[in-house]
Amino acid sequence: MKMFKFTHRLPDMQLDKPHTALVLTDMQNEFLQEASGTYYEMIEHSLKERNVIANTEMLLKTAQELGYYIIHSPHWFYPHDTQWKVQAAGPLGNYLGGIGFCGRSDPIDLEGFEGSRADIYEPFKKYLKDGHTCNCAPHKLFGCESNDVIKQLHMRRVTQVIMAGPAANVCLESHMRDIIEAGFEVAMVRDAVGGAVNEEGDGYEAAMVNWRFMANSLWTTEQAVQAMRAAA
Repeated sequence: MKMFKFTHRLPDMQLDKPHTALVLTDMQNEFLQEASGTYYEMIEHSLKERNVIANTEMLLKTAQELGYYIIHSPHWFYPHDTQWKVQAAGPLGNYLGGIGFCGRSDPIDLEGFEGSRADIYEPFKKYLKDGHTCNCAPHKLFGCESNDVIKQLHMRRVTQVIMAGPAANVCLESHMRDIIEAGFEVAMVRDAVGGAVNEEGDGYEAAMVNWRFMANSLWTTEQAVQAMRAAA
């Protein structure tokens, strides 16, 4: 069988700062804190291999210093979400529902939230709770159709996004697909993301294959920071 290797590349995105945002998913203890994160256990090797936490902080620090929009899509579940027919969420959704993943006691009441698995990762709070960052409503499974990420981007007249997050081939890729479908240019940061492994293969590598087909640019953290500084 003849194999066709797809090699076409677009020119790298040229950022237009007033219309650019850093979009992050899942900046929470569940994903990033070694002591308490249950999802962390699935992606620990990937996070450490690529220095994901430090690279993500570099993106946040640069965006904050230069005045870029920062949009964060968290992942929270409430007690009423246990009414879902969890088999409809697929195997990962079923598993996460069974371990109390990103659980909060109430959408309004913050009792027990501070320091919990659902809370924002402590080293990132100085960026995500600075009064400028937009912490959106939670996404409920993988993509951002169920929250206000795209609404928040449109209201800021954003047309370009730089994206990162710990669940590369799941939440982050689903957000990427939704955002591309909504007409945005997207640059993915390849070393500020992690991925779990199962018997079918490596989630990180699967994401890299897909992003090469779909994203406008695929950058390292260093390249993303250089692009943000050049456009500032």
